[in-house]
Amino acid sequence: MTLKIELAALAATFAGAAGFFAVEQPLSEPTPLERNEVFVAADYDAFDRNFRHGREVCSVGIEKERLCFQPSPLEERLVEGTMLADHIPMLAAEFPILVATPAKSDDQQLVRFGRSLALIDPQTRMVQDVIRLEQPSFLEAVAPA
Repeated sequence: MTLKIELAALAATFAGAAGFFAVEQPLSEPTPLERNEVFVAADYDAFDRNFRHGREVCSVGIEKERLCFQPSPLEERLVEGTMLADHIPMLAAEFPILVATPAKSDDQQLVRFGRSLALIDPQTRMVQDVIRLEQPSFLEAVAPA
């Protein structure tokens, strides 16, 4: 009898944990896609790196606008082919830099998460391309995570 109660309690614990992780996962697993790079080196070069921001050194941001980008836990899971969960807002990037991306279409939205930029299809919420601005070179910035 005690074993049945313990097994029921264990099952309830696992069900609760599974529910928590199902809700807390902001991105779906990436869908296998052919790599469709949209960001270009000029996009990477539009941002400043390692500049003084108050008393700190900012690793990436826009110095003339006094913007220093801080890391976001979401950007670690931001990968081309993933779908953003409905509860994650897709706020347009807040800075006045136009990315040069010649392949960017009008139906893609530029969004910043921490130190990464993503082009997202607003209809499907699928991540089309990601650039990690804190990386030391453009090639590393667009390399898949």
